[in-house]
Amino acid sequence: MTTMRSYPTALLILIMPLTASSLEAQRVDKGRDGFELEAFAGVLFPKEPAFGDGEVQFTLDERQAIFGARLGWTFRFNMFVQAEGGYVPLTMEEEGGTTRDINTLLYGASIGYNLQFSPEAQLFILAGGGMIHWSPDGLPSENQLRGHFGGGLRIFLSRGVALRFDARDHLVPKTMSDTRRSLNPALTINDELTHNIELSGGITLFFGVQRDDDKDRIFNEYDACPATPVGAPADARGCPLDSDDDGIIDQIDQCSHTLPGTPVDERGCPTDSDGDGVPDGLDRCGNTPGGVPVDEFGCPLDPDGDGVPDGLDRCPNTPAGVRVDESGCPIDSDADGVPDGLDRCPNTPADREVDEVGCTRIQAGIETGRLVLSSIYFRTNSAELLPASRRVLDEVGQALLDRPDAQVEIQGHTDASGSAGYNLQLSERRARSVFQYLTATYPGLERARFTVRGYGESRPIASNETPDGMAMNRRVEFVVRNQ
Repeated sequence: MTTMRSYPTALLILIMPLTASSLEAQRVDKGRDGFELEAFAGVLFPKEPAFGDGEVQFTLDERQAIFGARLGWTFRFNMFVQAEGGYVPLTMEEEGGTTRDINTLLYGASIGYNLQFSPEAQLFILAGGGMIHWSPDGLPSENQLRGHFGGGLRIFLSRGVALRFDARDHLVPKTMSDTRRSLNPALTINDELTHNIELSGGITLFFGVQRDDDKDRIFNEYDACPATPVGAPADARGCPLDSDDDGIIDQIDQCSHTLPGTPVDERGCPTDSDGDGVPDGLDRCGNTPGGVPVDEFGCPLDPDGDGVPDGLDRCPNTPAGVRVDESGCPIDSDADGVPDGLDRCPNTPADREVDEVGCTRIQAGIETGRLVLSSIYFRTNSAELLPASRRVLDEVGQALLDRPDAQVEIQGHTDASGSAGYNLQLSERRARSVFQYLTATYPGLERARFTVRGYGESRPIASNETPDGMAMNRRVEFVVRNQ
């Protein structure tokens, strides 16, 4: 026959998983007070007694069903007492093949303690004692003392009904001693302890239990929140669960995973005052205008870095460093098509053609340090400026006003017609006429900034053999140097 080993160890392993959280729950929920009545059924694993030499031996069933009932009382401080009885239709088989029925009864009492680890479930431990009665067919009946210990689990289906599961060890100091003497009158029986394991389950009915008006499975007396809405999950104190701690109970919380500290509305969902999709508790820019795209912190997106957020920016691809107006579009103070910030010549006269940096040809020449003008006209063999030259010289004067730190050499050049001496003298007079016009027309141009020189025909920039080349050589140059 197969025997059960290490029964006490197995039972200890079964009843040991009691955590600190379950003990904390026990202090606030005292369990079901009052009478309880239980019907149970299960399996008993009896252990046959040891035999000495010369004994008439027999074997018991390896396992057999057990049926019974228990009647108990649970106190408010979680202790409970029970009276109990059970029946086992055990059989024994003697040497020679004789089989006898043993109508086995177990009855006694237990004392135990409930450990409530949730409103719906209890662990319990118990110990007790009583009698075991064997009545073998054709042999005298006998009664022996027994003790037991164990534990189990209750799962509450309602306020007054629970499922119960037990694991017990029934300890019998003298197992079927009278029966063995009946089979061998000369036998002396020593004290022999056997472990008989019971695994059973049943249904328990509670009577006289306390009221639970809000039906959260926590009695009114111990319910810290006696008005919990019906159906709302409650904790061990009887208070509605609020998993995300936002002040809205789980039963009605439509956003049950709100981050800690996030303001919520009556539905338990994060508030978003500016409607940008980032809740107020995470929004670093709480007043974002409507319709403006934002980043994960709720701040307006501004990819071009012009200070005007997308959604309001009418020119979302403004180059870096360009000044913009309230709509995010570049400011172009001189209306030359090159925005401020990129415009190297921000005071270009209106209607002038400019290059990619916003400068006219004249301004660009001043900026680069050398401006060559063949469009300044004089009377033939004279230093008198023709009226057509004034428009060009006015632009030069304005450009030089924008460079107050620059030193300027005004150079006069001629073609190769005439004598070299005459051409040298003529080129210097023409350069001086330009100097006098600029300083007289633009008083802001200090005369000390200028040097006037004539070079005659000594520095041609084109051939003097063609009319076009000669026209190019008749020129005025401005060489600009910073102080």
